[in-house]
Amino acid sequence: MAGSPITSDIVQLLRKSGRRRPPLLVRGDDERAFLAGWLKEPAADRILSSANDKDIASIIRSCEKCGAAAERKIGVGSGKNRVMIILNAPVLLTGLEKKVYRAESVELLKKMVAAMGLDFNECYVTNLVKCEISDSLIQPSGIVANCVGILAREIDHYKPEIVLVLGDLAPLQKMIKQSKNITWHNADHPITLLKNPELKRKAWETLKLVIARLKER
Repeated sequence: MAGSPITSDIVQLLRKSGRRRPPLLVRGDDERAFLAGWLKEPAADRILSSANDKDIASIIRSCEKCGAAAERKIGVGSGKNRVMIILNAPVLLTGLEKKVYRAESVELLKKMVAAMGLDFNECYVTNLVKCEISDSLIQPSGIVANCVGILAREIDHYKPEIVLVLGDLAPLQKMIKQSKNITWHNADHPITLLKNPELKRKAWETLKLVIARLKER
C-alpha cells in the first residue's frame, strides 16, 4: 500500500473537513492505517521518507516546511572524491549582499578548492540552508532546523570522508557528534573572507589541515 497513488485532491478534501471529517473510504485495514498515518505526517517529512536517496534535488524543490521560497539551492558536484563542502552564510547577511558578493564568492570558493589540490566538480558542494525564504518572520534557527534533515540525507547518499563547513559550525554540532568515519573542518564563509581579508590567513591554516588529511587517505 505504501506505493499506492493518492491524489492531492483527495488529501485536500479530507483535510478541509475539520471536525466534520467524513469517514475514510478504504478497501481494508491496511489501507485505513496507511491513510490515517499519511494524513498526520507533515508533507516535507513524507517527501524525505519516500524519496530515492539519489533524488536530493527533488527533495529540496518539493520541501514546503518554511513556506514559499524565493530561491532553491541545489547542491553541485559528483562527490566522487568523498569531500563535501557545506556553505552556511552569515545570519546577518542581507539578500542584497548575497547578490553583490555571489560571483566573487564562488570564484574564491573555487580557488580554495584548487589550493587543496581538489577538482571542484568532484567535490559535493551544498548549502546548510536550502532556500532563500521570502517570509521574514521565520527565524533563522527554524529554517536551519527544517534543512538539517535534508543535509543528513545528502551525507548519507554521498558518504563523504572529509567535510569542510564554511560558516558557523554551531548548528551542526549534533550531526558531527553522531557522524562516523568523517573528518570535519571549519573555516569562514567566502563572503566573510571577502569582507574581512585579514581572516584569509586563518582560513588557509584550516585548508592545510584538510590537505594533510587528504594525504593520509
